[in-house]
Amino acid sequence: MKRKILRLPALLLGLSLAGSCFLMGCGADNTLQTGAQDMPAYAETSENPEGNGNASSDAEDGATGVLNGAEGENGAQKEADTTMKVKETTTYQDFRGFGASSCWWSQYVGGWENVDEASGLPVREQIAKLLFNKEEGIGLSIYRYNLGAGSADTGTGDISDPHRRAESFLTQDGTYDWEKDANARWFLKKSLEEGAEQVILFCNSPQVSMTRNGLALMDKGSSDNLDPEKYDDFADYVLDVAQHFSEEGIPVTSISPINEPQWEWVSGQEGCHYTPEALTGVLKAFLAKLRERGLEDTYEITSPEGGEWKSSTEAYIDAMLADEELSAYFHVIDGHSYWSDKATKMLFMQWLEKHHPDVEIAMSEWCEMVNGRDYTMDSAFNIADQIWEDLTILNAVSWQYWVAVADGDYRDGLIYVNVGPNTMEPNRRLWAMGNYSRFIRPGFTRVEIEDEENPPAQLKPVAFTGLSEDGKEQLVCVFINRGEKTDIAISPDDTYSTYAVYTTTQDLDLKQTAAGEVSADATYELAGEAVVTVVFTK
Repeated sequence: MKRKILRLPALLLGLSLAGSCFLMGCGADNTLQTGAQDMPAYAETSENPEGNGNASSDAEDGATGVLNGAEGENGAQKEADTTMKVKETTTYQDFRGFGASSCWWSQYVGGWENVDEASGLPVREQIAKLLFNKEEGIGLSIYRYNLGAGSADTGTGDISDPHRRAESFLTQDGTYDWEKDANARWFLKKSLEEGAEQVILFCNSPQVSMTRNGLALMDKGSSDNLDPEKYDDFADYVLDVAQHFSEEGIPVTSISPINEPQWEWVSGQEGCHYTPEALTGVLKAFLAKLRERGLEDTYEITSPEGGEWKSSTEAYIDAMLADEELSAYFHVIDGHSYWSDKATKMLFMQWLEKHHPDVEIAMSEWCEMVNGRDYTMDSAFNIADQIWEDLTILNAVSWQYWVAVADGDYRDGLIYVNVGPNTMEPNRRLWAMGNYSRFIRPGFTRVEIEDEENPPAQLKPVAFTGLSEDGKEQLVCVFINRGEKTDIAISPDDTYSTYAVYTTTQDLDLKQTAAGEVSADATYELAGEAVVTVVFTK
């Protein structure tokens, strides 16, 4: 896949930094942390000022829509404020899908059978529907399942929040107990029923029986917690779980054995630091075991899951790709967009183009690192901005959010939950992500879209083409409009028959606000303070 590099000065023209997206996070003791997953201690209750809104496909009275060659309020045809030119012959990355992880919530939320008053469904079922259903939710296609290291079984290590611990299927006597992690397994299977198509098994730490200190986190000052003699054992364990899941009909597609190897991980959650050399050794062990079992075409190994797009991650990529065997295997590098603004990502891509031009990027983890629950379009715009950056700067072949559900006072979960009453509260981030994830499906290809009147970032457009589930060709365009209502024309290379518009605002939950037949002189009205998706179908 040819990567088109957008040069730094042009890309940054007219852009504003995301600001609070890149603030340092606070740990459980409210002190600053450097690990991207170190989050604050969670409160048990909160207020939701907007209620439990659900997605709808029905246009509402007064909703923003399209003037498809029709007359405006003053009796004259509306003219476009700007024209978006779509060049479908200029292609970028083929896309694998959007997703989110099961940390640190599925092991308890998966057991919530009480009824959600707004939907009439059990809370756990409604959460699965909102995350993975393509009609009533946001249609995530990838589910990242946390393959725990066993800290919940031992109770050892400096992890004060029990939700940051996880069970292991491997027991102390060396046998497997497949009944472990029951609530998380329930949610995994429910996500598949609702529409998830791909499952990634990821590890924050090796299993506690394999680590040097017998813990699922590091001793302060140590560099590696996995003895090289245990590399094969670690690979065997993860592949045993993957094969067991596959036998149960779970579509495991990828295995990620290492998470953010540059961080220290001495407290707060399961985690393991690796040197670049150790990471290379672990990956070679996994690849050897994969081939030994004849599974090279069944599961993909992903790595290094670096915590930022900076030099600390570059060192791990260099180490991986300096190895002849690993260089031949890894054509996609997985990493996280924490602590990385637009300029940083652009510089990283220039470095990648220079040193490893044939490698693509998958963005496998991000959330906004800011304290305080937020139900507003402010954090919705921030997640949309991140998606836009990573799709257009990193040319990401997939985009996966961090915690899909969260119970604390933080801008993390797409859905908030309240432990005790066991209630749920969707927020604007859920629906803004849905403007992308419900419509840009696995197998779609990003194409060129240009704003002819404004700087490229004015509405931060992205465009993808692909086939709908019923085999019809589609063009999907997504816009981020932080300003006032605006009318746009969209000029694709190809001809389409119908359109549909879906809008997320403070009051609209990914609402279909207009639909009809396409005409040559149509203008499309983007609501103010909104994320808007326009879907064209042949």
